[in-house]
Amino acid sequence: MTAAVQAVPAHQTAASQWGRKYPPLAALAIALAIAMVVLPSSLNLPQSNPSTTLEFAPVPPDEDTPPDNTGNLSSLGLATSEGLEEGGLPGGDGEGPGLPPPDELPGGIGKSPSTKRCVDTDRGPRQTEDPLAPPCVAHFEGDNFGATYQGVTGEEVRVLFYLQGFTRHVNHCENANQVTPDGKYFDLAEPPEPNEHCLLRILRTWQQYFNERFQTYNRFVHFYAYYSGQGSSAEERKADAAENFDKVRPFSVVTFAVDDHLDAYMESMARRGVVVFDAVTGRKAEFFQRFPSLIWGYYPSLEQSVKMYTAFLCKRVAGQPVVDSGSPGVNGQERKYGLIYTSDAGKPELRYFKDLVVEQVARCGIEFSAEGTFPSAGYFQDNRYPPTYAETLAADFQSKDITTIIWPGGYETQISKSMGRRAYYPEIILAGDLILELEVSGTFQDQEVWRHAWVVTNVVAQLEQTQRPCYIAFREADPNANHDEARSLGCDIYASIRQVFTGIQVAGPRLNPETVDQGFHAIPAIKSESPYVPACFYEPGDYTCIKDGILETWDPSANDNQGCYRMFDGGLRYFAAAWPEGNLNTGVQADDPCNAYDGTFVLNPAPPSPNNL
Repeated sequence: MTAAVQAVPAHQTAASQWGRKYPPLAALAIALAIAMVVLPSSLNLPQSNPSTTLEFAPVPPDEDTPPDNTGNLSSLGLATSEGLEEGGLPGGDGEGPGLPPPDELPGGIGKSPSTKRCVDTDRGPRQTEDPLAPPCVAHFEGDNFGATYQGVTGEEVRVLFYLQGFTRHVNHCENANQVTPDGKYFDLAEPPEPNEHCLLRILRTWQQYFNERFQTYNRFVHFYAYYSGQGSSAEERKADAAENFDKVRPFSVVTFAVDDHLDAYMESMARRGVVVFDAVTGRKAEFFQRFPSLIWGYYPSLEQSVKMYTAFLCKRVAGQPVVDSGSPGVNGQERKYGLIYTSDAGKPELRYFKDLVVEQVARCGIEFSAEGTFPSAGYFQDNRYPPTYAETLAADFQSKDITTIIWPGGYETQISKSMGRRAYYPEIILAGDLILELEVSGTFQDQEVWRHAWVVTNVVAQLEQTQRPCYIAFREADPNANHDEARSLGCDIYASIRQVFTGIQVAGPRLNPETVDQGFHAIPAIKSESPYVPACFYEPGDYTCIKDGILETWDPSANDNQGCYRMFDGGLRYFAAAWPEGNLNTGVQADDPCNAYDGTFVLNPAPPSPNNL
């Protein structure tokens, strides 16, 4: 076999420490992968005033707050703040021009005449129909202070998209056989080339849409794109960053690449003072904190994900009897815990996650009577390893009467199959990693075993495809857009682009990393009351957006026996400290709605060799 197919979750298509290693994601975002690598049957999961800005008044989460279906950003308002001092960029290496000195307040800020088409809501006007769009700033005129930072002039903001090269997007491009133009640059403000790659066409559509709808203070946010080459090493990624910076000099870079060494690229760009946005998951908080104001993520840090998962375990599992075992006579017994995790040396983030989970659940009395490991994470079936490890684990756990399994991330299927052969059906509680909770992922498990599987995840409920804000926005910009491109790749990269434009708008006319930071960190910590909208805000010292999660359980009889993850409480979202009281299945209904969270697929025409797996 000479092809590797990777399925990527719909809300990210950029490789991450967590999802990219399955083995490669991304919004291209992070990844479920169906990858046929090396062996024919080896299926692999990829994993106007210098001091005037849009500000948010931070408030603590309030569980008694009335339902707010419009999202945190709807409460933004135009306000003034203290001016920034002149100086260099924190975390940069002096290559940028630094921050201009404060000036007099410019005139001309107002909302009439309108130059942006805002929309009215019950919480006031917003920039777009998306609940996470910022409040309306419909008009700006006056001094935007010109070249406020590298990649910024009075007329434009340069944003580079770092894309995965040597790839085909097999099921979501109009031309399924189109191969990426590797190692090439594209200016997306220039006319398209004949038969250009579908992702370039999608980026052009988003460039048009967000410039028309978001306030950019008389600057055109100018998209550039670069496709990486076949090589994949830290040094090659650093070399890409150096060349990208020299050729484009961007204010910001958005990474949509599937690569184990993407960190090296991001860090290299941040050292040059470039603001980096990535649809990543599975990174330590320290990764972002090393470059304050310069690296931003949409999905939570590892530590935040651990907090969400362990808070659920301590609130609704610890100290309570078994309620969802399929083995006779077990329900009602005291829980006896087993721990399953990967020993895959290529996934240190999963081991780190596991260690934090073990440490935190010990505080609420969860101790493990058995532990078992699996050798590789992210594969439907990996023929490098015989399934004897799964048979041994299942026999050991069953002989020790383990009733409840804690599974802190990592996709694997042989264990459930071994348990099924033994008619052993314990409770299984998973930490979502944007792969485990993909709808297709559940279909490869033993269905009777997985009937007792639960997952704590930060994914949002999926609306019918044509009703999603990303799809509606894409078709607004291009009414003739291909349906599959709009619903898949178009929506995959939407959240990260929205995050970029939100940062530009809340920074105000004096655009630089510090004003972006001030705007983001002024977003209030408001609870989401909508299954379709996450709570998005940035705590002190934190540079990632999503702060809440949901509970799902697998139902193999749903969707005409194809199976789905049903969402507890209709997908209502909870902060870590606010999981409702009860046991594992308290409040769960047989007709809870399915979450059709899925992935897109990318094909690597030359997968890694067996020696590199």
